[in-house]
Amino acid sequence: MLDSYPDAPNIYFSWQKSQWEKLNFDIENDRLPHAINLVGPSHVGKYQFAASFAQRILCLSSLDGHACGQCKACKLIFADNHPDLRRLEPDNKSKTLGVDSIRELGEFFAKTSQQGGWKVVIINPAESMNLNAANALLKNLEEPREKTLILLICHQPSRLLVTIKSRCRLVRFPVPSLPEMRLWLSKNLAPREDIEELIQYASGSPLLAIKLTETGLLESRRKFDRLLDDLATHKISAISAAEACKENDPHMALDWLYYKLVLEIRSGAKITSPVLSFRYMDRLIQSKKLVQSPANLNLLLIWEELLINWQQLFKKNK
Repeated sequence: MLDSYPDAPNIYFSWQKSQWEKLNFDIENDRLPHAINLVGPSHVGKYQFAASFAQRILCLSSLDGHACGQCKACKLIFADNHPDLRRLEPDNKSKTLGVDSIRELGEFFAKTSQQGGWKVVIINPAESMNLNAANALLKNLEEPREKTLILLICHQPSRLLVTIKSRCRLVRFPVPSLPEMRLWLSKNLAPREDIEELIQYASGSPLLAIKLTETGLLESRRKFDRLLDDLATHKISAISAAEACKENDPHMALDWLYYKLVLEIRSGAKITSPVLSFRYMDRLIQSKKLVQSPANLNLLLIWEELLINWQQLFKKNK
C-alpha cells in the first residue's frame, strides 16, 4: 500500500483501511457484489480508492490483497488503456452524464473480457447522471453479468435514485479524524503554520486541503471570508459583495458560505436570531439545488439575495 497523495492507481489512504480490508475479504471469499456505492464527502479519496480497487480486481498477479503493479493488466491501467475498464464522467460544459454513455455499458458488459477476467466501470460522480441515464443504469443493475463490477462514486447520495441505491452495496467514506488528518498533512505538505486553518477550510477533507495550497484557492477562501465579515459589520453593501462573489465557482462558494454559517451558528456571538439563521440555511440549500440544476440562472441575483439576507443576520454596529 502506498499512503501518498499523487492521483495514481494502486493507492489508498490510511483512513480507508477498513473499507479496503472488507472488500478485499469479499473478493477472497467470492462475495463481491456486482455494484458498490462509494458514498462520502468530496475530497476524501473515494476516486483514488475506486481506481485502486479496480486495479486490484483486474490485476493478473495480485499479492497480499494488492495489485502487483508489474503485470500486463497493471501496465495497461497505468497507461489508461485497459480494455476491460471504463471510467465515465460528465463533460466539463454540461456537468451531466448523459444516457448515451450509460447505454454503451450494456454493449461493454455483453462482450467477453479481453483479459479473461473482470470488467469494471467507475462512474464519477454518480449523481451527475440525468434521469434517463440513471434509468439506463438500472437495467445493468437489475440484470448483472458474471464478473462485472460497477463502482459508483457519490458525493451527494440524496440526488441518486433510491432504486439505484437499493441495488448497490453501500460503503461509507467519512472524513478522517482530526489527528489522522493533521498527521497526513504534515507528511504531505512542507512545514507551515496554517495547518489548522487548512483543516477548517477543507471541512476535514484531506485532499481539499492539499488542493487549497496548490491552486490559490486558499487565498480565494480567505478573501471570501473577509467579504462575509465585512458584510456582517456593514462595512460594504450586499450588492457590491455579490459582484465579487459571482467570480467564484458557485458550487464551491455556496459550500464556503454554508460552512461559514455553521461556524457562526456554533459560536452564537454575532447572529441576531437562531431562527433566522436556520431559515437562512434552508434558503442556502435551495440555492445550491438551483445551481446544480440545468436551468439557465442569473447568478448575480442569487448572490444578491443571499448576501442581503446574510447581512440581516447580524447586529448593525451603532
